[in-house]
Amino acid sequence: MKQIMKKTYGIAAIAVFFAFNALGADAVKIKEEKLKIESGKMLFTLIKTMAGSESKMSGIASQMTGAFDLKAKTFDITMQINLASFAMGGQYKFANDRMHETYLESSQYPTANYKGTIVSYDEASGKAKVKGTMTIHGTKKDNVTIDGLVVPSASGSGYLLTADFNVNLKDYNIAVPDIKLATVKEIVSLKMKIELRGAK
Repeated sequence: MKQIMKKTYGIAAIAVFFAFNALGADAVKIKEEKLKIESGKMLFTLIKTMAGSESKMSGIASQMTGAFDLKAKTFDITMQINLASFAMGGQYKFANDRMHETYLESSQYPTANYKGTIVSYDEASGKAKVKGTMTIHGTKKDNVTIDGLVVPSASGSGYLLTADFNVNLKDYNIAVPDIKLATVKEIVSLKMKIELRGAK
């Protein structure tokens, strides 16, 4: 009797496993050929070292536009670089003016862009890989690969794309911030979250 029950539970567990996998696959299947960015945010973080201890300087970029063509496997994302939509918060708010004037030179380079090709997309897991050209501070860098994850949006009427990646300031001719009695690493950590909807 116990063996029968174990076997029954085993079959039920396998059935549940495949059912959830099937739901997951359906949940991240993108039916639309073309998508547009409904909204997007990106957290950027720099590491500052002072007196031997590290601390984080973080901010939010909040204005993005762009489109994805899944049939052609192309994408094009543009982010606004200005004081209103790209700024540090908390105790580092005071540094925003200098960041834009001295380092980002955002009056001269008001946007950043990432344009390229969708290399792969797995409907079962939602994992995506893209490869393209990133332009920041008027400087282009080719063959930039980003791994992302697509899940259904909270509303159920679109998709949420998230991706974590790093940018080296020196690759884009951006001077590493010079802070009195402190050093800042040239590697900037980026965490992107984009809401996608079908484009008409």
